[in-house]
Amino acid sequence: MIRVLVVDDDPLACRILTRMLGPEFQVHSFEQGQAALEHFRDNGAELLLTDLSMPRMGGLELLTEVKKIDSQLLVFVITGHSTLETAVTAVKQGAYDFIAKPFDPDDVLLRINRALKERRLEETVTCYQRSQDRDTPLTRNPQMLQILELARRAARTDSTILIQGETGVGKELVACAIHQWSPRREQPFVPVNCGALAEGVLESELFGHEKGAFTGAHSRRIGYFELASRGTLFLDEIGTTGNAFQVKLLRVLQERTVQRVGGGISIPVDSRIIAATNQDLEAEAHLGRFRPDLYYRLGVVTLTIPPLRDRPEDVMLLASHFLERYRSINPQIRTISTQGRQLLAGYHYPGNVRELENIIERAMILETGSELTPESLLIGCQNEPAGTDEGESLRIDEAEQEHILRVLKSCNGRKLEAARLLGINKTTLWRKMKRYGIDEESV
Repeated sequence: MIRVLVVDDDPLACRILTRMLGPEFQVHSFEQGQAALEHFRDNGAELLLTDLSMPRMGGLELLTEVKKIDSQLLVFVITGHSTLETAVTAVKQGAYDFIAKPFDPDDVLLRINRALKERRLEETVTCYQRSQDRDTPLTRNPQMLQILELARRAARTDSTILIQGETGVGKELVACAIHQWSPRREQPFVPVNCGALAEGVLESELFGHEKGAFTGAHSRRIGYFELASRGTLFLDEIGTTGNAFQVKLLRVLQERTVQRVGGGISIPVDSRIIAATNQDLEAEAHLGRFRPDLYYRLGVVTLTIPPLRDRPEDVMLLASHFLERYRSINPQIRTISTQGRQLLAGYHYPGNVRELENIIERAMILETGSELTPESLLIGCQNEPAGTDEGESLRIDEAEQEHILRVLKSCNGRKLEAARLLGINKTTLWRKMKRYGIDEESV
C-alpha cells in the first residue's frame, strides 16, 4: 500500500486528513516537522502532505530536507490564504502542488491519485536500453538483427504489434525499443502486466472507473488507455486474459474509444498497442482458448524473439553488459575469467536473458577476487535436485547478509538510502534484514 505522511501542527487537521486518506493509503501523521523527517529517513514514503506554517521546522524547511533524501518524493503543501505566496514558492522549490484550506476531500483525493499515476508513468517512460547505443537492444545474432530491422520498420506505423517468445527473452525491451523508434517517442510508454491482475482489476486499470462504480471506488480513476494516449500501451502476458475481457479489448481496438467502468461516455483514445505473450497464440486461437478475431487484430505484425540458447554470440555480449550494470555491488571486479567465460558459453539458459542477468548479479555478490570465476557464477545450481546445493545456498546467504550489513553501516543505518544503493525497494530490504536477523543494533 502507498505510504503517505501527513504533517500539520493542528491535531484536528491531522485527524481529518488521516481519516480521509486512510481507506486508500497507509497514513502516518505528525504534528512536528522534525518527527516526520526522522520517520521518513528510516521508513520512506511515496507522498508527503505538509502544512507550511508550523513552529520549529516549517513546511518549506521540511520540503528542502526530504528532497535531499528523495528528490522524486511527491510533496503537497497545505496552505491558508495568508500563506498562498509561500505555497507558490514551495512549488518552485520542488513541491508538486498545494492544497488550500478549507479543502474538498474529493478534490484532494482526485489530485493525489492523479499525481501518483503521473509519477508511475514518469517512471515507466524511461525504457532502459541494454546497449551502448540507447536505441538498439544488445545483439549480434543474425536472426535477432533481422527481427529488430522489421521492428524498426513497423515502429514508423501505428499498426498493432504482437511479440512472442519464452519468458525472459526480452519482449518488453523490444517493445520499449519500438516505442523509442516511433514518432510517439516523446509520449508515455505504459507497460501493463495482464497476468498479474485479476480480470476485474485489469479492466478498471486499463479503462479507468468513475467514482462509486464499485466498492472502494472513492474517486474517478483515469485508465492506462487514456494515460497512454498519443503514446504506447504495452500489454504483457496478453494470453492470460479471459474471454469477457478480450471482447472489450477488441471493441477498444476497433472503435478507438473506451468507457470507464461505471460510466456511459465513450472517450476517444489514441494509444499504439504492443502486446506480448510466452504462448503460441495462433495455436491457442485454434483450440478456442483465445479469441481468433483478437489474435488477428493484435498480430498485424508479429515478432518472435529467439531464446538465448539459440543466440550463442549474444551470451558474452550480455554478460559483459550486466557486469558493468552491477559494478557498484563489487567495484574491484573488472572482468570474467577464461574459465568463467567457458562456463557461461556452455550453459543452455532455460530462463533466457533474465537468468543470465541474475547469474551475473549473484556472482558480483559472491566473488571475493578481481574477476568472476566458475565458483562465484554457480551456473545451473538452481536446476539441480533438492539437497545438492545446500552449501552454495548458504554461501549466497552469507555473502548477501555481509553485503547488506556493509551498505547499511556505510549509510549509518538509514534504510531508505541503503535500499537505493542496494538496488532494491524498502520493503525488500526490510524482509532481507528480518530473514538474516539484522537489527538496529547491528548497524
